[in-house]
Amino acid sequence: MTRSQLVLDVISKKNTSYLPSQCTFAARAKKMEVAEALGLNEEEVDVYLGNHIKFTGVLDDIVQLDKLDPHRMQVAYDAGRYIHIPEEEGFIYDLWGMKYNINDGGYFNYCHPLRGCDEDESLIYNYKAPELSDMDLQFKIAEEDLKKYGDDFLVELSGYNGIWEKAYQLTEIENFMYLLAVEPEKACYLMDVICDYKVEVAKETVKRGFSIGHYGDDLGTQISTFVSEDMFVNYFLPRIKRVFRVFKDAGLPVQMHSCGKITPFIPHLIDAGLDVLEPVQNCMDFQFLKNEYGKDLTFYGGVDTQDLLTFRTPGEVFEETLKVIDVLGKGGGLIIAPSQEVMNNVPVENVLAFMRAVKKARGEES
Repeated sequence: MTRSQLVLDVISKKNTSYLPSQCTFAARAKKMEVAEALGLNEEEVDVYLGNHIKFTGVLDDIVQLDKLDPHRMQVAYDAGRYIHIPEEEGFIYDLWGMKYNINDGGYFNYCHPLRGCDEDESLIYNYKAPELSDMDLQFKIAEEDLKKYGDDFLVELSGYNGIWEKAYQLTEIENFMYLLAVEPEKACYLMDVICDYKVEVAKETVKRGFSIGHYGDDLGTQISTFVSEDMFVNYFLPRIKRVFRVFKDAGLPVQMHSCGKITPFIPHLIDAGLDVLEPVQNCMDFQFLKNEYGKDLTFYGGVDTQDLLTFRTPGEVFEETLKVIDVLGKGGGLIIAPSQEVMNNVPVENVLAFMRAVKKARGEES
């Protein structure tokens, strides 16, 4: 059975004995440190890590997902999906009008093209999403990845930088919060522009044979949600439902990324069709999540990257990983993974300790 089918079986609760895992890195250099410590090459360390999922993206998202990959960036550039301005050396603009440092691997946006929209409403009402007239072009890299990896891995088309995130990055977060509270009709107009784009990409994702739908919006901080439950239900949820519905109508499971303590939103997301909550972070009560929502959800993540993997000992990482598996993985329903990508400041020894625990839980090591 393929890794893809194993993950899909876990999500559908058909297989409660197998523990899929995923360990990805913020930078290839850290991954190669792990490979060197194990005496393996890059392909061999991928096998050792036991990963089951490959993420890919449309060309409009390459500047966020893969801007350190020369091949992917060249394809996106040749297709006209980002802009380089010679006077701004080291920076590029995507077609949403957002600005990125080409030399780092992060997602940070340096430009808010709709800043000032609280005073000049034409900035919002004249704004248009990037055109999607050539889906073959948009999905060029994604289809390459699906063809290359899809016979084994679960290939997911990234839905990161969702409706809420895109809206506040375009306007600047203080401006968008103001619009939500004082002029919600403007906030809703902008979110609809973004949502319409996301829905069209979702439809094409289904058409091109992907086996799962993915969506991402960081709706929480480490202590609470960004907005009230009422505001989420009234403004965010109807638009998220539109994206989810494309996947659910096609019979696909839905995975959603959201950092933060979003516990109050989870029942609403389940009602909307959510199947996989990505990630589960240490700011949440794991036992409560498993007891309340384990019958409905598969949990993804759980192993803390902010403190445990970064600052604790390998012994502590090993034991805590086994505890996470025991709580969230009891009876199935867990894709065990760090709660975020492994950052450059995580010691190699702690990555190896995490993997030892995963392999022990799977019965691969004593």
